[in-house]
Amino acid sequence: MRKSGHSAVPLKNEGRSAYGIVEPADVKNLAKAVADYCASHKIERMDEREDIAIKVMSLFRRGITDPDRMLEELEKARNQSGPKSTN
Repeated sequence: MRKSGHSAVPLKNEGRSAYGIVEPADVKNLAKAVADYCASHKIERMDEREDIAIKVMSLFRRGITDPDRMLEELEKARNQSGPKSTN
């Protein structure tokens, strides 16, 4: 990876060898969406948090970058599949 003069995270595109870039502000928004969703649904287990993070990255790859919009999309998906059992 070449130096660009700022901190960025490479993002491998699904199904392609080309790389995109996730800027620090994007990382902050992605983390906020995961943290907010997990807090609102009392998700504490690491594997469940990772599942949410994967869903958030999928939304990001589709061009959804606003944390509030990400939360809306996560809620839509949750409502379509129904809430998980907590037992």
